[in-house]
Amino acid sequence: MEPHTVKSFAAGEPRGRPVGDQDSQRGETPVPAGDVTAAVLQQVAETSLSGTCIADREGRIVFANASLLAMWGYDPESLVGKSVDILCPSPGEWPDWTGQALSAGRWTGTVSARRGDGSLFDVRVSISTVRDPGTGYPWLLLSCPDVAAQQKPEDPPGQRRSLERAVAAMPARFMDPMQIDPAIDDSLRDLGRACGACRAGLTLFNDARTLLGTTHEWCAPGQRPRRGEFQKILPGDLPWWAGRVLNGETVYVDGAPGEGRPRREEREFLKRHGVTAALMIPLRLNGVVVGFVGLDRNTGDARFVNEDIALLHAAVHIIASALDRKQSEYIFRESENLYQIVLDAITDAVIVVDTGLTLLLANDAFIAWCEEHGLATNVVGKDIFTVLPFLPPSVRQQYERVVRTGRPLTSERSLRFGDQTVTLREMRIPIIEHGEVARIITVVRDITAQREVEDLKSKAYAQVERNMEQFALLADHIRNPLQAIMGRAELLDDAGATEKIRQQVQRINAIIDQLDERWAESRKLSMFWRKYS
Repeated sequence: MEPHTVKSFAAGEPRGRPVGDQDSQRGETPVPAGDVTAAVLQQVAETSLSGTCIADREGRIVFANASLLAMWGYDPESLVGKSVDILCPSPGEWPDWTGQALSAGRWTGTVSARRGDGSLFDVRVSISTVRDPGTGYPWLLLSCPDVAAQQKPEDPPGQRRSLERAVAAMPARFMDPMQIDPAIDDSLRDLGRACGACRAGLTLFNDARTLLGTTHEWCAPGQRPRRGEFQKILPGDLPWWAGRVLNGETVYVDGAPGEGRPRREEREFLKRHGVTAALMIPLRLNGVVVGFVGLDRNTGDARFVNEDIALLHAAVHIIASALDRKQSEYIFRESENLYQIVLDAITDAVIVVDTGLTLLLANDAFIAWCEEHGLATNVVGKDIFTVLPFLPPSVRQQYERVVRTGRPLTSERSLRFGDQTVTLREMRIPIIEHGEVARIITVVRDITAQREVEDLKSKAYAQVERNMEQFALLADHIRNPLQAIMGRAELLDDAGATEKIRQQVQRINAIIDQLDERWAESRKLSMFWRKYS
């Protein structure tokens, strides 16, 4: 029997009622077409007992679940497409949680909120980011646990509701990037128990796809763990199920008879693994299948139905998003030491900030500059305006311009420290990831001494110009009296005296002509210095 191939929910073709075809009276609103991860998040939000909404990176609401609409007194039309600021008493009263959540991956706090009827109440809000493993596009998942506590809904019995609650609880687990591994283990445990599985595990391929191994696993009592086991595979002779997983297909094997299915191959697979049904959902990072989440059952009367598979796809997307964030942070941390060595070798002050203007790296020159001017030297992890409180608001606008345009920006400014004025030249260079500015390198050069030298040179050039102009005037002033002397000598009756005076006048004129020639050469040399120095 050929295994059932269920098209991936991530591909937008789950079985059952399609996402976006909801009854508006239930408070469900379709997400934008084509936003696959948003559709997956909507599936999670629908099952959440907390008031939950999905927002894009600009803070615009694209979906709000029935719990939030009911408890806050809104209808879908009044929320979808609007900024989340509509939920706060007045625009700008909530903190910049969007930027903080996008920067740190999470944000939690108690805020004052406004219901649809205008009444106010305090609510604890938890925001986490989920990035599409294929595109890197971030979505914001806003959850209000306090609303769920007020609602106290009746929990309907049944396996489906248990699985829905297990998936809905996952985003909050992955808020702490340092706890991703235990979060995966806990999620696999809850997913396995909720859907009646005897085993739930995360299996990854190596880069060459010649080895696969289980990195995270939950097993029911009596099952032999496979965590830490590795299996060699031949690239040219992949097992049939591995080939389909690597092609991005969800593979479901339950041994049910069907036309055209290789029964022997499927029976051997189930017998070899000691199970009656197996489900393998591909896990993608940056659009590439790197592994799968597998769930096994060993009871003959239980099957994975299409609705369960759709929920499990949502769970895999959440795990993939968390792993993608962890991988990015790991790569950054691994390269941080190399970055630091390179930065410390630069004599200019260099800092690296994220789009929320939090300092990620600072070289020795910047730390020394801070120490020289009596500023705090423990700067990493702090807001740049906390480290440099004297910066004007225009600096924030310049950073926003770099983030918005993705282009470098150079500027100069003068800052005063006590009785000393410092002139700085700043160059901001964006680092672009997934088509967006992720971090900004700022190179700061103290050009105070350079400016002082330039001012002295300008003053010297100006003085030379004035001296040369004065010299030209003095030459004219000398020639005019000589002409008067020569005229007076012509009137003398003594020819010998007249000739002696004429000779001296000619001698003085020759000296003045030489001075004029030297003045012209000095003028050219001054222009050359001014142009090329």
